[in-house]
Amino acid sequence: MENNDDNNIPVIAPENFSENPITTNGAGVAVETPIDEKTVFEEKISEFEKQKKEIEEQDKKLLAALDEVLEKHSQEFQKAQRVPPPIEKTRRIARSFAKKGVGIVSLGLILIFLGVVMIGCLFSSKPDFLLPLKLSPICAVLIGIELLFNQVSTRGNFRVNFPSVIISAVLVVGCCVMSVVLNKNYNKEKYEYNNRSVAAEIYDQSYRELRYVADIESLEVTVDLNPDGTGKDQGIEMLSYDDIVNIKVDFAGVIETPSKFAENCKKIIDGYRFMGIPVTNFYFENESSLHTFTLSVEGKFAQEFTESELVGEVKHIYMKNMDYIDDIKDFKDPYDSEE
Repeated sequence: MENNDDNNIPVIAPENFSENPITTNGAGVAVETPIDEKTVFEEKISEFEKQKKEIEEQDKKLLAALDEVLEKHSQEFQKAQRVPPPIEKTRRIARSFAKKGVGIVSLGLILIFLGVVMIGCLFSSKPDFLLPLKLSPICAVLIGIELLFNQVSTRGNFRVNFPSVIISAVLVVGCCVMSVVLNKNYNKEKYEYNNRSVAAEIYDQSYRELRYVADIESLEVTVDLNPDGTGKDQGIEMLSYDDIVNIKVDFAGVIETPSKFAENCKKIIDGYRFMGIPVTNFYFENESSLHTFTLSVEGKFAQEFTESELVGEVKHIYMKNMDYIDDIKDFKDPYDSEE
C-alpha cells in the first residue's frame, strides 16, 4: 500500500487487489474483510458444472439434428438406389411381358381399338359399319410391333402366347363379320326407307297435280331405287331413269271407247312429264260391267306417243258375254284326246 504525500490518503495498488471484500471502518478507512476460500471454490465448481451441463445439452441437440439430416440423406440415397433409371425400368417391364409371351399386350390394345371403332360407328349420324373391316389390318400391325419389341428387348429369347394370339384373331374376325352383317342390315333398312319415302313424295305430288286432270279412282306408286346409287334420299329431284318408278292408275267412272281411255292416259303421262318425274312404266286400267280397258307402256317412250298411237296400245275386253268367257277354260276339244 502506498502513501500519498499531498493528501495523506492511502491508495491501494492494482497489483495488490485482494479477493477479500473491502469495507470502511468508523474513521472512513478502507479495510479488507477476510472471506471463506472454501465457499468461493464451491461456487466456482457449481458454476463450472452448470456451464458443462449447458454445453452437453447443446452438443446433444447438435448431434440429434445431425443424426436427423444423415438419416434423411440415407433414406433418399437408398430410395434412389432402389428406383432404376427409365431405360432399365422399361427393360424390366419388357422382360416381364416377354416372359408372359407375345400377344398379351396386343390383345389389350386390340380390345381397346375395336371397342373405340365400334362405339364411333354406333353413335355416328351416318355410320359406316364396314369401318372395322377396313381398319382390321391395324390389329396385325399391333401384334407385329409387339413381336419386334420383344425381339429387341429380350435378344430373341421370347415366346409366343398362342392363346392370346388366337383370341385376338377370333375377335378381329368376329368383329369384321358383325360389321358386314350390320352394314348389310343398315343399308337394307335405309334402302327400303328411301323407297317408301320417295314413293310417298311422288304420291303426294301426284295427288296435288293430277286430281283435276282426270277422274282417278286409285293411284299406286312403287319405287325401287338404283341399288348401287346409295343415297337418293334427297328426294324426287335426284331421281333418274336408272331408278325404277312404276305408276299404276285406275280410272273411275265408265269409259265406253278405247280413244276416251287413251285420252285420259295421255293426260296422266303429260302430267308426270310436267312434274319432271322419270316414270319407268305406266299401268292404266278401267273396268266396268261391260268394258275393261288396260294400257301398259314404258315411261321413257310414252311421252313421245300421240293419242292415236296410244289407242293402238290399249287392250279392250268387251264383257257382254262374260259368262261365256269364264266357261272357255272348261271347254275341251272332243278331237283332242290322248292316244
